[in-house]
Amino acid sequence: MDYLIPGMLGFLVGAVAYGLTYDAIFPKISALANYGNTVIPDLWDVKPSLVIIFFTLLSLFLFYLIDRKGWQRKEK
Repeated sequence: MDYLIPGMLGFLVGAVAYGLTYDAIFPKISALANYGNTVIPDLWDVKPSLVIIFFTLLSLFLFYLIDRKGWQRKEK
């Protein structure tokens, strides 16, 4: 219960900071990252099946690491 007040204060401070800086920051970020209506295979210029295979293998590798290294949540 001791973590509730600092967490809520941090949440509120972050929300206020975001609200105050939105008009100045968002247009610059949006101009940099505006690729329109695109998908990853179009950005990388590869076939969609290769992207699916890549992310499938990456996910399986991460699941393997989590299992082997013991990075699961610990019981309380």
